[in-house]
This record gives sequence, structure tokens and C-alpha cells, in this order.
Amino acid sequence: MTTLNKNSITKFACMLLITLGASSSQLAAQDLNQLEQLAIQAAVERVAPSLVQIETLGGLEKVGEQLVASGTCTGTVVTADGYILSSAFNFAQKPTSILVTLPSGKRTTAKIIARDQSRMLVLLKVNSDEQLTVPDFIEREKLQVGQWTIALGKTFSPDTANVSVGVLSAVNRVWGKAVQTDAKISPNNYGGPLVDIHGRVLGILVPLSPQAKGELAGSDWYDSGIGFAVPIDGLLARFEKMKEGTDLMPGLLGINLKGADIVSDPAEIGAVSYNSPAQKAGIEVGDVIIKMNGNSIVRQAQLKHTLGPLYSGEVVKISVRREKKTIELEVELTDKLVPFVHPFIGILPMRDASASGVVIRYVYPDSPAANAKIVAGDLITKLGEKQIANSSELRSLLATHDPEKSVQLTIQRGEESLQIELQTSTLPETISEDLPAAFANDAAELAEKPQTGELEIKLQEEANKSFAWVPEGYNPSRPAGVILWHAAPGALEKEVTKKALIKLWKEPCEKNNLILLVVGSANDSGWSRTEADVVRKCLDQLSNSYSIDPIRTVATGKKSGGSMSYLVAFKHREVIGAVAAIEAPVPRGTTPPDADPLNRLLFFTAYEDKGKDATKFAGIDKSLRAMKYSVTHVDSTKEKESEDNSDKHEYKQLIRWIDSLDRI
Repeated sequence: MTTLNKNSITKFACMLLITLGASSSQLAAQDLNQLEQLAIQAAVERVAPSLVQIETLGGLEKVGEQLVASGTCTGTVVTADGYILSSAFNFAQKPTSILVTLPSGKRTTAKIIARDQSRMLVLLKVNSDEQLTVPDFIEREKLQVGQWTIALGKTFSPDTANVSVGVLSAVNRVWGKAVQTDAKISPNNYGGPLVDIHGRVLGILVPLSPQAKGELAGSDWYDSGIGFAVPIDGLLARFEKMKEGTDLMPGLLGINLKGADIVSDPAEIGAVSYNSPAQKAGIEVGDVIIKMNGNSIVRQAQLKHTLGPLYSGEVVKISVRREKKTIELEVELTDKLVPFVHPFIGILPMRDASASGVVIRYVYPDSPAANAKIVAGDLITKLGEKQIANSSELRSLLATHDPEKSVQLTIQRGEESLQIELQTSTLPETISEDLPAAFANDAAELAEKPQTGELEIKLQEEANKSFAWVPEGYNPSRPAGVILWHAAPGALEKEVTKKALIKLWKEPCEKNNLILLVVGSANDSGWSRTEADVVRKCLDQLSNSYSIDPIRTVATGKKSGGSMSYLVAFKHREVIGAVAAIEAPVPRGTTPPDADPLNRLLFFTAYEDKGKDATKFAGIDKSLRAMKYSVTHVDSTKEKESEDNSDKHEYKQLIRWIDSLDRI
């Protein structure tokens, strides 16, 4: 179905008449609706001989939690000898057979030759000697925002293309990999071309996401007015490599940037991955990237736009500012990094702010610290030659430490100074018994007492209901952790639910310096993926008035609320330190991000080990552990089902786990 307004029709008419050499008198005589159709038909007919219908048969029924199915989809011819590009989405199920109906009507087999894992494309070769028609491609540099675009597919018929019309919204989306259109894009045309009014191909239609990865990422924007196409001009030089059966992989540098605002923060290195291209090239923590491949880098977003389109194996020239010097480096990007494992020395720090150093609250049994005879009450003053100011600094320095080398600690024990060497371990997944108090001293007296008790959290532009509960003893000199509870859809309409949640969390909030923040979905029928940003806004509003500790901020909830917790934490891990998912899967089509040295995420899962969904939940735990995340699991019991998840065993375990989130 094609829908255009009057201005759109006029523009199409003029474009067509220019193409056909029509006079102004002819324009007056023609019906504008007819001219619209003629303009579209002219473009479609020009490129139609380069479209093929693809049938996929067999393969997986699910990819992760997403149901997939065999069926028909679209491909675009890119060489006359039978090479075709399509969207990786169409082959996520790893089909056992692929059949292609050529423009001539001939039906033949095809096989996947290679994949582009960066732009989510698949290169196929048909088993035919028939010469195919290659369309004309237009370079990205010639595209103009606002020009007309036509999205084509052959999902419904091998003979007739399905058509969707829109405009070009942007030319540098998904970190430089794609152009954007507001034409309706969905599985009906994934793999087909996006063309201009002259029938020239701008790119191949694919689902993409700026945050998530994988074949299914971005497919949830189905017919939303946000669609992407991958320009072909940047791929032509790589076709020979793909024809040889070599997959194209995204180019990885192996760095983490300091700061959370990609729009304004400079590209300062916060961590360098072990054995990464960045480490091998000599990039160091504290360096600021100021240029890449001739492009000036002032903000982090500019670095992501420059690095995003590059592939593994490409060599980039990087300029970094180190103190007052500019250093020129060459780095060969890789497709794989050593998975980051958060180091663990085996201590829990006191949360009192000390003049300098980290006072040890608790030493974990059988940990590196315990084996080195470190005890509670010791003061860590140095890591190597670096003076330690606080626990946050110690955690960050350890995150960038070479895991193959031992750690040198300077410990102050009374009047004695000790030099201790130990090898780091991995974060434990067991839950400690009740821990000693986190503060040694009373909080400072306040001149003005902050508001405590139940507070309304209201976003004027959003329909979501939310509230916070702040304990009476809250003191801004002591950053509080946050229990970020995602309520069951519709639950916050009931006053009894609010009272039950406050009653449930009141004691642990008072005891462990926590604030309860409860956010509900806008729609009683369920949470939507886009509400992850709404939850972030609620947390930001709370942070504007209260001092918050991100590493002890836990996204949690039961069932759909737990699934939303995963989504919020994956997207906003700079302000979320942990996820506690109760009987909840990771949302469909969501891929967990790689472990981040600077933004640690810990996981707690609770479900019945012999329940009907146990295998699915255990698979999620296994996948997270394979990515080197720490996952603590508790077997739920069937004692009671309730919105507040007040089962005694798992609830007490969860509270103890939350109290140890700042372990080092």
C-alpha cells in the first residue's frame, strides 16, 4: 500500500515528467494520482529484474527466545554470475535448504557463501548459469536527506514486488553503517533494495539496532517509520573476500571510554582490554583519542561513528593526547577480544569515606586476600605504586590490571605497613552469611533534613506510574543503593500493592542504606522495550535529589518485571550495577552486552529448579556465565505467589546478595 500527501504527489509527478520530458501543458492535463503511480512504477520496473524471491526450509525453531520460521523472503542481485545479497534476519534459523526463484521464473537452489556480521547481511550464490541483471547503485555521498525512497520486496510473490514509499531520513545511522528511511520496513522487504525515484539502489534493507547485536536486533521496530538500509558502495571492494567464503566481522579496538555522556564527553580511555589491538599498539588508560583516520575526534560519539563502519583486519591511524604530548599510532582491528573477567581480591570495603585508602569490612573465606592473611580492619593504601583514594578507584585500577600478573598491595595495619602480593581470582557466586556493619561511624549531623518516606516520581511526558520510598535515616553524605523494582503491569493501580512493596523493602532499606524506586508500565497489558528509557528518566529524577551509588543499584522484578530489568540494565549499565531477575527470561531479540571493565554487572536469578521453565532459565544463566558474568542462582520454592515476591528463602538470600554488591 502506498500513501502520499499532495506535496508528495506533486514532487513525484514533476520527477517523472522531467524524466520523460513532459511539458507543463501535459502536467496540467494529467491526473496527479496517475502520475504518482507512474513515477513509482517507473522506478520499480527499472530495478525489478534484480529482485529474487528466496524460500528457506528447515532449521531452528527458535533463535534465543525468538520464534523464527521458514518461509519466503527477498534477495537483491549484486553480480551477473549469480551472487545475491539478503538480510541475515532471513537466515537466522540456519535453514537446511534455500531455494531461489529468479526473475526469469526459474527456481533453483542456493547456498550461503559468507556473512557480514557487522551490517547483518548474507551473500548467497545461486546454482544457475543464467546471467542476472545487476541494478545501478548510487553512492552514499550523492544521497540527500528528504529525497524520496522506495522499499521493495518479493516476499508475497515471485513475480510482483511489494512496495512501500517514504523519504530518506538520515544518511549516517547505526554508527555510520546505514541510511534511514521512514518507509515501512519489515520482514516483508528485508533483503530487498531501497531505491530512489530513478530506480537506483541506495542499499539493502535490514533490521539494525544502535545498541543490540545479532540477526534479530532491530526487528522489533517493525513498520515503525524507522527503517535501515546498508549502502552497497562500501561493500563492493570486499565482495571478492566474501566470495572466497570469508565472513566480514566488525573491527574491535579493545577500549572502554571514561564518562557516560557520548555526546559531550571526550574520548578518554578508561580501560584497555587485555591482549587487544589497543594494548598491543601502546594505548594507555588516560589517553584521549583526538583523531582517527584523519577525522577529528572531540566527542565520544564521533569516535563511535568513525570506528563503527570498520571491519576486522583494517588498519587505522590514531592520534592520542597523553599529558601534553600527541602520539601517532597504527592499530590493526580484530574481530575477537579476550572476554573480560572482573578481578576479585576477596574483600568487601567499609562504606565510610576515609581520608585515603580502603578500610576492609570483610574478607571472603578462601579468597586471595584470605590466603594472603589480610584481615578485616586493614587499610589498603596503594595498588603497586598508585596511591588509593577510595574503593571506587581501587575497583577501577584492578579492572585495568593485567590478569596474568600478580597484584602488589600496601596494607596499613595499626602502626605497621605491609607489602602483600596476591593473584586475583574471579567474583564469587555464593552468598555470604550476614555481614558486619558497613559503617564504623555515625553519619554527620544534617543542617537540613532531606525528604524521606513515600515520594511521587512523576514524568510529565510519560504515562508510567512510579514512586520512591526513602528511609528515615537517609544521609546524603552516604550514597545509597537503589532497589529499582519493575512492577507487574497494572499492579500500581492498586494502593495495596504500593503498601505491600514498602512493607517488604522497608527493613532492608533502613538497615543497608537503600532507596526503593518502583516503576510501572504505561500499559496494563505489558511492558514495552522503549520504556527502558522511561525507567532511566525515573532513576535520573531520583538522583537529582538523592545521592546514589550506581554499583549498588539493582534492577529487579518478577516475571515481565524481571525481563524488563535485564533490558534496562543492558542499556543503562553506567547507572545500574546489578540485575535480580525473579522467574524471568531475557526479552526476545535481546543480546547481553560484553562484560565492561568500567561498568560492572552482577546477576541474581531465582526460579524453581524443577519448574516447567527451569531449562530455559538455566540456559540464560549458562549464557551469561559463558560471557564471564558472575551469576548467583537461588532455587525458588512454591510457598506463595505474590507481586512483592516475599518468599522468605529467596528474599533473604537476595538481601544478603545486594549487601555484597560492592565487593572487590
